[in-house]
Amino acid sequence: MTVSRVAATKRWAVLVAASAIAMLVTACGNSEEPAQAVDPADAIAVVAGLEQILGDIYDSALPSVVAIRVSGTGNRPAAGVGSGFVWSDDGHIITNHHVVDDADRIVVTFSDGVEYRAEFLGSDPSSDIAVLKIEPGERAVRPLTLSDSDDLRVGQTAVALGSPFGQRFTMTTGIVSAVGRTVRSGASSYSNPDIVQTDAPLNPGNSGGPLLNRSGEVIGINAQISTATGVSSGVGFAVPINTAKRVVPSLIEDGSYEYSYLGISAATLNRELAEANDLPSDTRGALLVRIAEGSPAADAGLVAGERQRVDGLPFWIGGDVVTAIDGVPVRGMNDLITYLVTETRPGDGVVLDLIRDGGERAEIRVVLGSRPEIDTG
Repeated sequence: MTVSRVAATKRWAVLVAASAIAMLVTACGNSEEPAQAVDPADAIAVVAGLEQILGDIYDSALPSVVAIRVSGTGNRPAAGVGSGFVWSDDGHIITNHHVVDDADRIVVTFSDGVEYRAEFLGSDPSSDIAVLKIEPGERAVRPLTLSDSDDLRVGQTAVALGSPFGQRFTMTTGIVSAVGRTVRSGASSYSNPDIVQTDAPLNPGNSGGPLLNRSGEVIGINAQISTATGVSSGVGFAVPINTAKRVVPSLIEDGSYEYSYLGISAATLNRELAEANDLPSDTRGALLVRIAEGSPAADAGLVAGERQRVDGLPFWIGGDVVTAIDGVPVRGMNDLITYLVTETRPGDGVVLDLIRDGGERAEIRVVLGSRPEIDTG
């Protein structure tokens, strides 16, 4: 099916589904009136429209999705599997850092069974993104279309493609169940902000595959699940595609990505913590609890709180509270992390609005450094 036919079919399916849903709503009336009988044909049209859209997404995206098989020595003596997708028409493949970390041999397989030995170009443990390179020869490889993950809303359709448990080229569906999560990648001690949460089932082997919207555009890179059993429990996490847009060019060019570094740990200021610090109960911000020695924060004279007991309960007391960075409000540590990761680079100067111990307001300019490597093992 050509791209123009796919687009036309999607428009037709959306119109059919929307018309049928409108008829269903009209038939049901409001909650104070008895529900009217629904024509079975209308319900079938809704399901058929949705099936048509999902099938077209799969058919259109599948040629750009790959299964990844890795093996190696050292930390990875056994074979592993994951997923990925085509980033550029010259053979760049995107996957997760944890899929290919320490791999000695990487093989990518397309849906038609054609395999390529892949070269590892670079990775970023903090965002859990890695870039591979294949030499496709005369084969035409087509990158997936990228969406703008900043525009995501809870409730939007989410379609995951990948190889769960090694079952290649599987599609699962759900919705975007939350946005703006801050999650550690598992390969780094630093937090990864703006993570997309989905209830589309993700399982081992889905890692590195694309999370798509209803138009078949990539909104994220499937990365993790939250589970007590090792299998999907309906809470999956994907790295937002805008993070990849920022990180991937550096990985292709240099093999790594540099983050700015402030050198603090902080607690999100809530009502109880604010009152324990003699601040108005509605004060919000990030209360500094640790300043790394020799860090930009230490050089700028920022002050961390101390652990004390107030009315028998432990609280951080006396540290600087960051309420804004470069004029952007900070309501908690996640806001501060997100701004530093998405809006700054090493060497940038930022202005922090602070509430200091005793309630004094201050503005402090800090020149950011480069994030140091931390041994997570």
